[in-house]
Parts: sequence; structure tokens; C-alpha cells
Amino acid sequence: MSMMTTRFAGHEAIRIDAGSVSLMVTTSVGPRILGLLTADGRNAFVELPELTLPCPGSAPIHLYGGHRHWAAPEDPRVTYRPDDDPVGVEELDDGVRLMTRTDAVSGTSRDTVIQVTAPERVTIEHHVINRRDTAQRLAAWAITMMQPGGRAWLPLLTEPFDAGGFQGQRNIVLWAYSRTDDPRFVIGDGALEVRASAAAALAADDRFKVGTSLRRGWVAHWNDGILFVKRAGHEEGREYADLGASGQVFSLPSFTELETLGPLTDLAPGEAAVHTERWEIHFVGEQEAERLVMSGDLDG
Repeated sequence: MSMMTTRFAGHEAIRIDAGSVSLMVTTSVGPRILGLLTADGRNAFVELPELTLPCPGSAPIHLYGGHRHWAAPEDPRVTYRPDDDPVGVEELDDGVRLMTRTDAVSGTSRDTVIQVTAPERVTIEHHVINRRDTAQRLAAWAITMMQPGGRAWLPLLTEPFDAGGFQGQRNIVLWAYSRTDDPRFVIGDGALEVRASAAAALAADDRFKVGTSLRRGWVAHWNDGILFVKRAGHEEGREYADLGASGQVFSLPSFTELETLGPLTDLAPGEAAVHTERWEIHFVGEQEAERLVMSGDLDG
């Protein structure tokens, strides 16, 4: 692993090499990872510098693209908070820790720890810290914006959830704007798929979102020879936002988001909710990506 300071997409950044890929970690805004670059210079993450959302009590929040760190449940006064200020940076032996100031509206700060564990393997820790004088119930929420097109998968259990096979084992969560006949939405026996290439025939603002409980521990996206896998746990017996959907895929024609959530946690003043993702990058064709997804080889 090597690190160097640079500029990327108009921002001060740290370039962190992880084998044949490099992370472009911004320091002038964030915490954000704006780039996942291949050796030939392609960015697997989408770049959307002008995309904004309304932010209560503040100027609009910039989404920028790439990987961001939000808080759940989805409440604009807690979730859609500006991150246009420079972040604090602590260099680690194998990565960096990025730290925000306390946001006065949400009463939180957010730390992101990025560590390279092996070639094409990265661990991301997301910390949401309660800075209020009273308790808050929050979860860390990790969102990665991929280039348009390609295919995204949320795995479903195929074996019985309980010993007798009597309990429900597969939950499919849809949002109010998600149509069941959306051409992007494919239900398979072992996975939910969002086939973003089908979005080309849709209007630019046509949204679709689906989620499930990540009991198999991962969500994946393939596009242009890159299979990007995000691993995250699902803790049985804990409460999650969005009807238990600890894994989610959101789609617009201009990008696809892979999302994972930690469990909702009652945080005393100064306490943090922590959610960890482990990233893997595989350079494979579409058929091999589909085989890996459907065969169960990504489990474990």
C-alpha cells in the first residue's frame, strides 16, 4: 500500500493504492471517497459534482458521487447534512481516519476509517457519534454511487432460516416510488437484481429502490469488467431501519447506489454507532460475475 497527496475532481485528495486499484479520498470535503480507479484510469464510481439535495436549515447538500457516509433512519435533519467542509485527517499505517466537525442541526459528527487489508481489499469503518447532551437513536449508513449501466445484486437466502423451515426467510422491501413492473427489477430465486442498463428507456428522474436483510452478508455490482463487492453483517435480533433492509440498491438512469446499514442503536452523549464494510474488487467478465453471484461463491 502507498499513499500520496494529490488533487482529484477539483478537490484536495489522498491517493491510496490497493494493488491494481487506487482510492481517491477527498480531504477538502467529506468524508468521501470520490474515486475507485483502475490501472488504466477508469473510475468505477460515478462523478456528479453538480448533484444536490435540499438540506433543512442549510444550503443544499452536494452528493458529488463516489462513497459517502450518512446516518439512518432517513430524516433530512439527521441524514442530509452538509459535508462541504474540510475533514480532519489522521494517517494510519495502512490507511487514514477522516473526521468531521459536529453538525449543529443533527448533533452528530462522523468519522470514516479507511484501511487497505490486501491487494484489491479495503475495510471501511463508519462511525456516527452523538454530540448532543441527550440520547439519540441512530445507525451508520454507507452509500456507494456506481457508474450508470451494469448490474447490481442483493442476495437472498435459499436454505431454511430455521431448523424446521417454518419461518419466513426472504424479505423484499420496496419504496413508495418503486414500481413492481420496473424493467430494472428482476427477482431470482437466490438474488434480487437491479439491471441498470434497462434504465436507458426510462425518464431521467425515474427512481427505483429495493432492499432486503443482508443475511448472506454482501451486495455486488458489475459493470465494464469490474465486479465490486461490499460485505457487511446483519445482526439477528437487532432493529434496522427500512423494515429490516440492511442492504439496499437505489437506481436512477444516471447512477446506481449500493447501500448497507448498521443496526439502530441508542446512543448516549459521546457514544458512536459503528458500521463496517469490507470491499473486494474482482476483474471479471459479465458471465463470471453472474456465476460468482448465483453460485454462492461470494458467501462467507
